[in-house]
Amino acid sequence: MAIMPIDYERLPQLIKDNLTAKQWKAAQGDIIPEDQPVPDTAQYINIKNGQIHEYESGTPAPGPLLPVHDLSGGHGKDSTQFQTTPRGAHP
Repeated sequence: MAIMPIDYERLPQLIKDNLTAKQWKAAQGDIIPEDQPVPDTAQYINIKNGQIHEYESGTPAPGPLLPVHDLSGGHGKDSTQFQTTPRGAHP
């Protein structure tokens, strides 16, 4: 996905409550641009208005969307959702 230059301070409060500015930079790679098809059936948060809805795979995004699973940062304490699996973690 394309990284969108959206300033952290302009994000909806729900996103800022769950991601630090540093995590936001990592999360931007997961943004689905407006009118692009949603890749997976899941919940997404609209970056413009902060509303969360479930979208089916292939549905055009009504605005820039971020997968809700990216908000699992635990108020900025955990960034593992943006990290790769450590080498040797899987047999």
